Amino acid sequence: MKHIIKFLFLALVVALFTGCNPHEDDLFGDSSANRMTAVLKADKAILCAPKNGWIMEYYSSANQQYGGYNVWVSFSADGSVSAMSEIYGSSTTVTSLYSLKQSDGPILTFDTYNKVMHYFSDPANPDGIGANGKGMEGDFEFTILSAKADTVILKGKKSGSKIVMTPVADNKTGTDYIASIIAEKKLMNFNLYTYEVNGKSIPVTASYRNLTFTYQKDGNTVSVAAPYIITPTGYKFYSPLTIEGVTVSELTYKNSGTDDFFEPTNGAAAKLVVVVPPLNQQLISGNWYFAYSGLGSYGKSYWDYTKTNGFDAIGEELYYAYLGKFSSGQYGFSFGSTDGSGVYTGVLIYNYTLTGTDQVKLIFASSGAGDGVWYYSNAKFNYLINPVGTTSGRTFTLTADDVKHPKWIKLTDNATATNTMTLYKSQVNLPYDK
Repeated sequence: MKHIIKFLFLALVVALFTGCNPHEDDLFGDSSANRMTAVLKADKAILCAPKNGWIMEYYSSANQQYGGYNVWVSFSADGSVSAMSEIYGSSTTVTSLYSLKQSDGPILTFDTYNKVMHYFSDPANPDGIGANGKGMEGDFEFTILSAKADTVILKGKKSGSKIVMTPVADNKTGTDYIASIIAEKKLMNFNLYTYEVNGKSIPVTASYRNLTFTYQKDGNTVSVAAPYIITPTGYKFYSPLTIEGVTVSELTYKNSGTDDFFEPTNGAAAKLVVVVPPLNQQLISGNWYFAYSGLGSYGKSYWDYTKTNGFDAIGEELYYAYLGKFSSGQYGFSFGSTDGSGVYTGVLIYNYTLTGTDQVKLIFASSGAGDGVWYYSNAKFNYLINPVGTTSGRTFTLTADDVKHPKWIKLTDNATATNTMTLYKSQVNLPYDK
């Protein structure tokens, strides 16, 4: 019996040692490096498969404060990628390079500069959005969370924002889709709403692509931010919105002929109703852009002086200027100035008083934020803002092309008839040339 036990023990030892033979197949069948190579190859095949490319729901910054934007991308097997977005329009397509690599999982990176994609990650945003040196705080490198033929889910490496890509339908093109978004956002360009849910009317404001719902709950004021992206039919939230126990993920835009509103696509008992405020409230609740051609003779004389003695003297030019909120929240004369290598932003702060529906008094608060004070002191911005209002203030009467969807608002100084300013809803770059 002892001989039998000894034999079995020796047989077990031999089996253990021979089982560790390095020439035998690995337990998992392949090395981790080879498995990752296979994953990247499969992901690339999926990215390159749709003949009409993908629509990317792009969200920048860690808290998605700027909301989402539609970007069309089309990947090629040779490592090139073409991109188009609602920012630059359906007639602008930019081609650059991309690659797939391993770094704590599969990574998609846009290797070379592409103004469509890097618009969101450039620390000096081309339109001056975001703080100088940060921009919109977006990404050009993305972790691939999942890749399937009908959906690719990415996560920004820096921001952590989730980005969903879906293939363009075979009977449409990326140009078609982006053009439809641009057409719809012109119809759905609102700033104020009321959210009707469970018998309550909750005020809602908009900043970029972000709705803020403010209401009372248990004696406290609650503010809920809901980043969204524009779709061909309405708004789609970054994540489901739940207020008063009602959850909504997507809204469909409706127009009754007299009223504009949005209804949940899931049939939930809620309604986002557009509020058309008086013209003076629309002025102070939005960003309205200056153009030199929109100034009366009074304003042009002050802008001319600033051009010669301010901008030319420091070797810069005005990239944009608007009445509205600066990125840090202050209202006033907001601007971007460029020396060709970057955009320097700031605001000269204004207080305001509204009278009736079409009167506004603008009073310079003798303060600024960002680079506002520097330009006031060093680039003759005390002249540039004079037509808007001094420390004693100016009172204006407002008119517009369309009170419901104004493309422009004209301010006429009640005391100085030649001091008129037509401000535009759409961004105006290089306003001295427009």
